[in-house]
Amino acid sequence: MSYTDATDRTHTFYPVQPGSPHQPAYGILQDNSQATVALVLGAIAICTGLLFLSPVAWWLGSQSLAEIDAAPGVYNNRGMAQAGRILGIVGTALMAAGLLFFALMLTTLVAI
Repeated sequence: MSYTDATDRTHTFYPVQPGSPHQPAYGILQDNSQATVALVLGAIAICTGLLFLSPVAWWLGSQSLAEIDAAPGVYNNRGMAQAGRILGIVGTALMAAGLLFFALMLTTLVAI
């Protein structure tokens, strides 16, 4: 069992400073929950083929990026928001390509 003392420089002995409702406590960054949801929805849409979730991931990712950029120093998961938005864009493009392919196949079958 090891004990720490005041000469131990690997531990901080200062209390966390209080924050306000709009700002977290000093030094503690929080996660933006919409960024996490955007990433999860984008990953589910791409991996499972449920591409109708992609526009929602794109929208949530864009919204959370705007919120993160509006309050610098508050959130720490900007990369998750970007990844969710990119997955949403890719999934929406795949969905549009699939709908276009379906429409072309339907018109060729009707023409026969």
